[in-house]
Amino acid sequence: MRTIAISGAGSGIGHTFLHAFASDPSTTIHAIDITFQEEIHDEDLRAKICHHECNTASLDSVNKLASSLNGQAIDLFIHCAAIRGLVPSVTKKEKDPKAAETIEVMDPETFSKTLQINILGSFLLIRALLPNLKASQHPPAKCVVMSSRMGSIGSNSDGGSYAYRASKAGLNAVIKSFAIDVPDVCFTIMHPGRVESRMTHVREEGAVDAKDAINEMMPVIEGLGKKDSGKFYLKDGSEIPW
Repeated sequence: MRTIAISGAGSGIGHTFLHAFASDPSTTIHAIDITFQEEIHDEDLRAKICHHECNTASLDSVNKLASSLNGQAIDLFIHCAAIRGLVPSVTKKEKDPKAAETIEVMDPETFSKTLQINILGSFLLIRALLPNLKASQHPPAKCVVMSSRMGSIGSNSDGGSYAYRASKAGLNAVIKSFAIDVPDVCFTIMHPGRVESRMTHVREEGAVDAKDAINEMMPVIEGLGKKDSGKFYLKDGSEIPW
């Protein structure tokens, strides 16, 4: 038996992870999101899933979640909660998501909200779950963070995507520090590829189904160990430069 927590589990790639792990009857899953847009319809699967509504950018909300999970060990935490950082007024007029994150249109509100959710929210949530991860009966517990190659400074050859790139680079720095400061938990950053995850108002060109991306990541995640803590991987397990 093991216990898994998944943030961003109400939709997109997080919800697809929820389905993937829910097929194991011995697994308990804590599904975390600000709201749940989709539900598991199989009655047997639903019985194993505990839903927790949490706004990760709110310390009070995160503390409430931590209290509800007090004393419960978590063996694997998959962190998917994030936003894309597109300027809302532009997405109403433009179909191409790239048009809503350029140097010309980016505004302070969109930029700061993206940093608050993708960096600060991630930090607050992971910090709150550290006692649960440390309590795992199957050490080392794993914290697997869905990031993006857009957070790799060395891989940035296209420019643009200002808020999202900055937020993911910051997120990567935060997770690297967790790996150093909390050596008894395995912290790994993964880029799932361009996935259809409802983070944008239209399906982006080249985006793959979340199920296909997760099928590729699952064996990599299951094989993670202490040697992988602080590493940044593509969905196939190959390493990405910082």
